[in-house]
Amino acid sequence: MKYRYVLFDLDGTLLDTNELILRSFEHALETHVPGQYTREHVLPHMGEALIDQMERFVPGRSQELVATYRKFNIEHHDALVTEFPQVNEVLEKLHQAGIKMAIVTSKMRLTAQMGWELVGIGRYFDAFVTADDTEKHKPHPDPLLMAMRLLGADPEQTLMVGDSPYDILGGQAAGVKTAAVAWSLRGEAGLREHKPDYMIHDMQELQKILLETR
Repeated sequence: MKYRYVLFDLDGTLLDTNELILRSFEHALETHVPGQYTREHVLPHMGEALIDQMERFVPGRSQELVATYRKFNIEHHDALVTEFPQVNEVLEKLHQAGIKMAIVTSKMRLTAQMGWELVGIGRYFDAFVTADDTEKHKPHPDPLLMAMRLLGADPEQTLMVGDSPYDILGGQAAGVKTAAVAWSLRGEAGLREHKPDYMIHDMQELQKILLETR
């Protein structure tokens, strides 16, 4: 088995939170700076830490926008979040095969945990690193390095799986191989330019890489 450790991004990779995120941004931006932004302005930055995104949109007022975003996000979370196809099935097989897995997300722990508990995938993971756990976030390697420490992982046997350039760049900075998911809102072309080691089109393709690659 080539990879014994896997780091997963959460939103847009395992959980389909895209509509929830976009609606939360639309609500926060329209509440505080009406008429200035649409979801098209948000899409290029999805996967970046929330506070950094809000600071970019409305400098100096990021904290109040984050508070509005999070209130809406929590209130509408369970109605708008689902897992992507084959997620539970494949995670269970990887877990049974002895692969150690961690979630590495730029979300705060409260809403990240709401997501992994909603779809029942938390039991497959040996470690969880959220925005609350590190000062720097993806694409900085710190969150990935923390996850590997928690797993006792060898970087040469570790794969980072995600849907954004921040996941790929973070993996490269941490010295691990990377897999981009083609179901990202950015599309396959938007991820290939960052040179992931793998481009996967469904979870079963990831399963083959992890369980059949020697």
